[in-house]
Amino acid sequence: MHEASSVLSSPQPSNKGKRRRFLAGLLAGTALGGLLATGISAYSHDGPGWGGRCGWRHACSPEAQRERLEFATDWVLKKANASEEQKQRIKSIVQAAASELAPIREQHQQHRDAFLAALTQPNVDRDTLEQLRRAEVQLAEAASSRIVQALADVADVLTPEQRTELVRLAEQFRR
Repeated sequence: MHEASSVLSSPQPSNKGKRRRFLAGLLAGTALGGLLATGISAYSHDGPGWGGRCGWRHACSPEAQRERLEFATDWVLKKANASEEQKQRIKSIVQAAASELAPIREQHQQHRDAFLAALTQPNVDRDTLEQLRRAEVQLAEAASSRIVQALADVADVLTPEQRTELVRLAEQFRR
């Protein structure tokens, strides 16, 4: 009986620490993604050296998109005091993700155009609208999955301190 009570009273290893680390990593990744998106959005409208409007709502050349993405990535990584090696590794990750997401963006635009065309017909075809909605959900799932993969890859390159700094910076942008 004494042994049983001592076993019950002895501290059991808990998953709290693992959960906290996981949640902290998830939050840092989310914040990093938000920060990257914010940086991209902020510099996609008349950013330095580019002139003209080009960004989420206005089409621009793939070269201009790459330049803007690189500029935003540099800006974010400078705030995190990333080393040159980290910057190069992260730029590679971000560029690969952007390349893989480009066709998804094009498909989204096609779906949007088809959706608007369906809505302007004399008779609205609800089946067509539903098919387009389902296709958009699949695109969103694919894009979300790729973005989370890229965020995890970027988080692996940064130190916990750098991720914490990016979370702090992302919080500033949210306000």
